[in-house]
Amino acid sequence: MAAKTEKEKHVDIDYSLESVPKTSRKKFWPMFFIMLGFTFFSASMSVGAKLGNGLDFKGFSIAVLIGSTILSVYTGVLGYIGSKTGMSLDLLAQRSFGKYGSFLPSALITFTQIGWFGVGVAMFAVPAADVLGVSPILLVAIAGACMTASAYFGVKGLEIVSYISVPLIAILGIYSMITSTNEGGGLVAIFAKNSGELSIFAGVGLVSGSFVS
Repeated sequence: MAAKTEKEKHVDIDYSLESVPKTSRKKFWPMFFIMLGFTFFSASMSVGAKLGNGLDFKGFSIAVLIGSTILSVYTGVLGYIGSKTGMSLDLLAQRSFGKYGSFLPSALITFTQIGWFGVGVAMFAVPAADVLGVSPILLVAIAGACMTASAYFGVKGLEIVSYISVPLIAILGIYSMITSTNEGGGLVAIFAKNSGELSIFAGVGLVSGSFVS
């Protein structure tokens, strides 16, 4: 009985090393908010600014449409495979490439997510520090601790954070876009200032590549 109790204390609620049973899988809305939270990433938002500065409105629209279509197919296939198997990327990599062959995709994801973490924290801390008049190092430490804490509690922690942050980011993001557009003289005037440095092909690469990892 003691051994059973000890084992129950160490249950992996996120099923990192096994398929997620159907009885433990999340419903649509929790996953919707979590994935939307990943989409509302500061680096991804900066891609929009780069596209606006480098393309005219037509080129911008084409790049976003094609890049989003590529992402839809790519992530849709991954989502379908994940829902059918209930496996994480690491487990799927082991099934595809074997135990040792899976080390490479796992390492690639590890390094890209280190960058995702670092860039995301810095892109929040640096401008926020300028506005608040505090040290960016302090905000980096606070934001990093909050991100780590949410990950520590697994998907449940991400779910709670997403329920709070996603609506706030959506409201503030829409407000800032409308305000910036009005102050810039409208979409026509804003896109007329583009530098023309980007090709549509490069724009498509930015749209899909900024989120593909």
